[in-house]
Amino acid sequence: MRDFFIESFSDYSRIIIFLHVISAALLIGSMFTVRFVIHPIQKEISDMKIRFENCMKMVERYMLFSLPMMFFIIATSVFMHIGLGFRGGNPLTNVMVHTKEALWTFIAFNMLYMYLKYRRAQKGMVEENYIEVEENVVLIVRYLIPLNLLLAAISGYFGVILRGF
Repeated sequence: MRDFFIESFSDYSRIIIFLHVISAALLIGSMFTVRFVIHPIQKEISDMKIRFENCMKMVERYMLFSLPMMFFIIATSVFMHIGLGFRGGNPLTNVMVHTKEALWTFIAFNMLYMYLKYRRAQKGMVEENYIEVEENVVLIVRYLIPLNLLLAAISGYFGVILRGF
C-alpha cells in the first residue's frame, strides 16, 4: 500500500499538491466569507424568523461545501505525507507534519461539533424556540468558524514552511 502512495505521488505530484492547496484556500475563504461577509448582513434582518431561517440555510450550505474540501485536504495530505517520505526525514519536519495533522484533526472534530450544534438549532427552528436557535447559531458563527479559520491559517503557514517557499 505504501508503494501505491509513493508511486501515485511521484506520478501526479503537481495535481495532488494543486488539489490540496485549492481545497485549503476554498475552505479558508469560505470560513472568512461566512464570518466576516455574510454574518454581519444577516444581523441586519429585523424579522427574527426570517433571519434565523436564512442563517440556518447559510450554515447548511457552508457544511455541505466544506465537507468535500475537508475530504480533499485529508486525502491529498495522506498522499503527500507518504509520498514525500516525511517519516524518514528531518525530525523537525516530521514534528511539523504531525502538528498539521493534529490541527486538521481538531478542525475536523470542531466541524463535527458545529454539525451537532446545527442539528440542535434545526430542532429549535421546528419548535420555534428562537433562543435555542440563536445560541447555537451564534456559537457556530462567532466562535467555532473563527477558531477553525485561525487553525487552518496556522496549518497553511506550516504547509508553506514544509514546502520550502
